[in-house]
Amino acid sequence: MRADAQPRSPAAITDMRVLDTTRMEARSALLGRAESELVRGDIAAATDAFDRAALMLHAPDTEMGLVRTYMQAGQYRRALAFCAHTAGAHLESAPAGALYAWLLRAGGQAAFAERVLNETLARLPQDPVLIEARSALAKPLPVAAGPLLQTPHRMAPQGVMARGQAEIPETARIVSSGVLINDGTLALVPSSAARSAASGTLWVRNGLGQTTRARIDGDASAQALEALGVTVLRLEAALDATGAQAVAARDPFAGSPGFALEYAAPGAAVAAWPWLRQGFLGSFQGNAGLRRLGIEVADGPHGGPVLDANGRLAGMALQGSEREAVMLPASRWQSLLEIAPATPSPSAVDPAASARPSRVIPVDEAYESGLRLALQLIALP
Repeated sequence: MRADAQPRSPAAITDMRVLDTTRMEARSALLGRAESELVRGDIAAATDAFDRAALMLHAPDTEMGLVRTYMQAGQYRRALAFCAHTAGAHLESAPAGALYAWLLRAGGQAAFAERVLNETLARLPQDPVLIEARSALAKPLPVAAGPLLQTPHRMAPQGVMARGQAEIPETARIVSSGVLINDGTLALVPSSAARSAASGTLWVRNGLGQTTRARIDGDASAQALEALGVTVLRLEAALDATGAQAVAARDPFAGSPGFALEYAAPGAAVAAWPWLRQGFLGSFQGNAGLRRLGIEVADGPHGGPVLDANGRLAGMALQGSEREAVMLPASRWQSLLEIAPATPSPSAVDPAASARPSRVIPVDEAYESGLRLALQLIALP
């Protein structure tokens, strides 16, 4: 084999099943069915179809489909591990390497993502998906568009409307990020973004693609947050908050590690995965109860969740004065909205553990928790 020859797929070398026309047609039908189930939001059916297709041929398209299915189920760590296998076992597949780099970057592992992307580009420098991914990932908040939204490597979830709700109009736009609270029934969003919808029509969507209409809450307790630049939305259908960590029992100390998640905005109302950044949380600022975010985030309307070192919801990122990002602590909105903090069960309290320093959770664990908490705010102009 020449040194400059492109690697061949394992199927082309060892798996003679690829020559079975009938089997390959059945496999193609299964892949089409699996993609349709993802569009419908039926994760169990999509997983079953992809698994059956995987038994028919060891191929990257099937495995990338499974990666995306795990992501749409909110299983980021499982998806990332399986995507590492896919990219490593199928060196001939440029989209598999691009998808792996995208997931790494989304989860806050920018240096590793760049390494994976560069190594894949060195093997396959002319691949259009890789070239498009390189261009997108060069931006502070990348946006998946064009070739990056094609299957099987689609670098975004499928947007799935809540049962009985109409699809979002094509003219709708993403205007900011938001935070899911109160067991998935309420959302907090920047007031400037919420009020930008002249029609008053709003939707929110989480990192799993789950989407629902929302309306501005007019309760007196919600009005108290408006002075801080935050609007409370009441969701027409509750979003899945399963697996997300509880709200932090106390505000994190200044200088303690934390995580912030946000979406690229503004733009077309396409489903996306949020982007995570790590850093050290700042101190209190002024008398309004806000504090410096302390985590370097891209300029924008913000609005996404802030997690403490344990991955618990600690606050919400907002645009401060002079373009400096600030954080509204969770304790502040819980007090104003009169939301009782979660109380751990007696069996979960470990006196010995309370005396030990809190651990900083791995970044992939933080991202998995944040997938359900971080929201896209979508508005109809």
